[in-house]
Amino acid sequence: MTTLFHTLVYTSLAIIESDWSVKAREKLRDATDLEWEFTLETLRLHRLIPLVFFSLQAHGLTDAVPSPILDKMETEYGKTRVKNTFLLLTLDGLLKAMYERNLHPVLWKGVVLADSFYPAPGTRIMEDIDFAIPASEMEQISAAFKSLGFEPQHDKDTEDAVYFANQMGIFCDVHHRVRLFEGKESMNLTTNLKPQHVQIISLPVLEPNAMLVHLSVHLDGHRPEIGPMLCWIVDIAFVLRKWGSSLELERIKKLMPDAEHFLSLLRTIRFLEIEFNQKPPECLAEVTKYIQPFTLAEVLKQRRLALWGLPHPRGWLRLAASKLGFQLQKSRPELYWSDLLSSF
Repeated sequence: MTTLFHTLVYTSLAIIESDWSVKAREKLRDATDLEWEFTLETLRLHRLIPLVFFSLQAHGLTDAVPSPILDKMETEYGKTRVKNTFLLLTLDGLLKAMYERNLHPVLWKGVVLADSFYPAPGTRIMEDIDFAIPASEMEQISAAFKSLGFEPQHDKDTEDAVYFANQMGIFCDVHHRVRLFEGKESMNLTTNLKPQHVQIISLPVLEPNAMLVHLSVHLDGHRPEIGPMLCWIVDIAFVLRKWGSSLELERIKKLMPDAEHFLSLLRTIRFLEIEFNQKPPECLAEVTKYIQPFTLAEVLKQRRLALWGLPHPRGWLRLAASKLGFQLQKSRPELYWSDLLSSF
């Protein structure tokens, strides 16, 4: 079943003009209905259905997908495209309100990737809009948000960030402290992108090396609770594709908080090369050559286990409760004997 999943993700990262479509079509048509159902749920678990659907269309492969599966994919893609359209329109208004007040926001993660890195804005699922702002501008930032109908959500606040939401259910995560880059502000951590899907003249974002470091550390930071999500690994793939020539090995090392995170990034890049034929950027090609990569089976298994809370005792209690028929608050993925054996 992993073979079909691999084929679909590979298709999402393959160049349109390549001969991959011929190979993919045969693999898609050989898959059973059971494999398709399993794979669809796994794609959903990794937030990849919109990207996969768009890519199947781009490669002319939709006729090789069972109609019920294709319909479900198209529905999820349509929902994501509509939601992202509203998010990008909202972003446009927020940035204009901030610029009118001479403020200095920096955008990161999903909204930047959806606008400027993914093949279409509806292919990258976004939960909210992430900003980083100078702490000294927090009061004026709040005024800008409130002028557009956003209100603080203090129950979601953290030590480093404030949440805002409007009546349409759009959330904004505003970080007034970014611990990852504290003490490194003199390294010129930002740049400007020409946006693809908003009217504002430019998007203030992290520069290539800082963005790669942030995405990698963010992925690692959430690994214990939710496991490695392939959507976030694909984020890194698209950043490498667009900005690989602008990366600098020594700068990445200086921005990385520790060697463990740096090794994790190298393993991710090697994983993308081995599993999906994504060529590493020139500055990292030599250093990743002998790195042991993650495997796809490992990534999928770790995600399933993490969502159950395994191998921690609370995870075993949760699993036992589900087997005894108790209703859990959240649905969790199906586990396999190989998952459970490996968690001991």
